[in-house]
Parts: sequence; structure tokens; C-alpha cells
Amino acid sequence: MNQKKLKIAYHETGHAVMALICRQGVRSVSLKEMDSPTGTDKYLGSTKLVPFEQKAELKINEAMRRVMISLGGYASEILLLDGSANVGGDDLTSAVKWVEVMMQSEDFQAFAKRLPVPAPGALDIIPNPTVRAFIEHQMHLCIEELTPFKPLIQLIAEKLHESDELAGEQVTQLFMSFVGSR
Repeated sequence: MNQKKLKIAYHETGHAVMALICRQGVRSVSLKEMDSPTGTDKYLGSTKLVPFEQKAELKINEAMRRVMISLGGYASEILLLDGSANVGGDDLTSAVKWVEVMMQSEDFQAFAKRLPVPAPGALDIIPNPTVRAFIEHQMHLCIEELTPFKPLIQLIAEKLHESDELAGEQVTQLFMSFVGSR
């Protein structure tokens, strides 16, 4: 089994499973190479979600869901690859963007400022220490949320590795079967 491809499958499956945990629909999960939407990078995989409902005012809970889904790929890698993940890129940029939106709320800011700034590490690329602390906090929550789904993530990732692409319906069906069997 190609280990690099399997790692990407774990990452993309992590996004998909976290999306389903957060009650966000999945359109597809793919290991097909494509250009990033910004044109700055090549993606070796992707998870396409059902578009988020557009609301006039974005609530903290909605932004939090988006952060969790953005970090789900890294959390899955950490969970399945003995604690290691290559953090960075558009997923982290997206998570940081949503945290910065939440930082506009004084209540959220007060909460985030109470979090300990993480020890030096991969998240040092985030310049704002409060945002970095919140991302670190959310990463731990993502890992915690995904831990009971580890066998499902492995199953979906292996199927993705074999076929290069899974339809959202396939992923959702596997998720629902897993949840129903517990």
C-alpha cells in the first residue's frame, strides 16, 4: 500500500468524518490531484462539502464547526499516524480565518485569552498567540471527537485509497452504519 497516498486518504477522511459529526453534508472525498482554489498550491486530495448555509450573521457555533472541519484532517493524521501531522497550508489558513472572525466577539476573545499559549512547535506559523492557543485547543478537541471513529476513518481511508474517490453518499452510509452499530 502506498503510504503517502494512505496518509492523504487519512487526512481527507478526517475532514469528511468531522464534517458528518458536525452535521455537515459531504459531496465527495478524492485523492485526485487538483489546483487549490487560490492557485497557489497543488492539492493531492480534497473533501468537497455540501455548501454551508449562507446566513446574514455568522454565529460563533457555525464558525466553530468550520474550524473543527478544517482541523479534522490534521487530527485524523495525528490519531492514525502515531501523533504526527504536517500542519500548514489552506486547511490551517481556513481555521485561522474562522478563529479571527470569532475574535471579533468580546466573549469569545475573553475565553480564548484564558487558554495557555502552546509550547513552540508546528503552530508557530500562526503569529497571533491567542489564535494559536485556540487552534491548539481545538486540535485536541478534534482528536478527542475523532478517537471513537478511528476504525471508521481507517475503513473509509482504505476504500478511498483503493478507488481514488468516494461519493458523499458512500461516506455518509459508512458513517451512519458505524454510528448505528454502536
